[in-house]
Amino acid sequence: MEPWFKSGLTPLYNASPLFASTDPQEAKLATTGALKEHDLVWRSGKVDSFLRCLQLGEVSLLLLRYGAAVHIAPGELRRFLLFQVPLHGSAQISVGDSIVAADSRMGALISPTLPIRLDWSEGCEQLLLKIPRERIEASCSNLLGARLDKPVEFCPEFALDTPHGRSWQHQISALLCWFQLTENRPPGKWVHAQEETLIQHLLLCQRHNYSELLQKRSGASRRNVRLAEEFIIAHLQDPLDLGRIAQASGSSVRGLCAAFKEHHGLSPMAYVREQRMQRAHIDLTQAPPGTRVTDVALRWGFTHLGRFCTRYRERYGRTPLETLQA
Repeated sequence: MEPWFKSGLTPLYNASPLFASTDPQEAKLATTGALKEHDLVWRSGKVDSFLRCLQLGEVSLLLLRYGAAVHIAPGELRRFLLFQVPLHGSAQISVGDSIVAADSRMGALISPTLPIRLDWSEGCEQLLLKIPRERIEASCSNLLGARLDKPVEFCPEFALDTPHGRSWQHQISALLCWFQLTENRPPGKWVHAQEETLIQHLLLCQRHNYSELLQKRSGASRRNVRLAEEFIIAHLQDPLDLGRIAQASGSSVRGLCAAFKEHHGLSPMAYVREQRMQRAHIDLTQAPPGTRVTDVALRWGFTHLGRFCTRYRERYGRTPLETLQA
């Protein structure tokens, strides 16, 4: 775990505790309410527990400490995926058939449908990130362009001293930065986008039972995007719609839209508009005397002259007429 990441957890440490107690039964009941019903066996050490939480849209960040060494057996989490990493101490975490020796460099990613058992050392304090299962599965389905036939199950070992792990820390820090800079809640759309980035990071970087299918899908989507691009460029002055473009690429409309979003960050029709605007700009800069802005706009499919001029100025910092006269 990077030092800057730990120092960035200040907003979470400053959050009012959901509970703070030296009573074993109170600690068990409080963690059950925040997470899941579980068997809890207290072992060596003094009970000195607390739980702090920041709710960020549908994702929760928590700090949990028991103080004493504990054995925890919650079975399957069912409704949510849980990432956890010790900030102090260590833990042995059994997830399905795997065992993770968790410390500040190795976290655990606990899939909702795998049984778990946890043994926390005395003085262990952990950062937990809780993501609803339906968000994980919806995002995976969108990336695949198909419905899932079984739950998503991740490899539980999550190394933080890798590029993948450091990037993950940066993304969590981005969420926490908002709470360092202002007391206001972050915009809901921003939070949703950050959550989706976290989820897609896991799906694209952490090994799971759909990883190979996603890789194949990614290769196919690149091919479909390339075929769509070639078709668009060849028919840029013709009437174009999503159906024709998708058919030419060998993809469904939904699949092509997802592929363009992944590779270009925009829809196929937005890509068409961008290409047409570029061609109009070239024509205006190279136009012979007597050329009219209207003729260039219509040549490239812009039938609403006012809207064309507005978008052109936003893109190039001057009007089409100013370009034509330059």
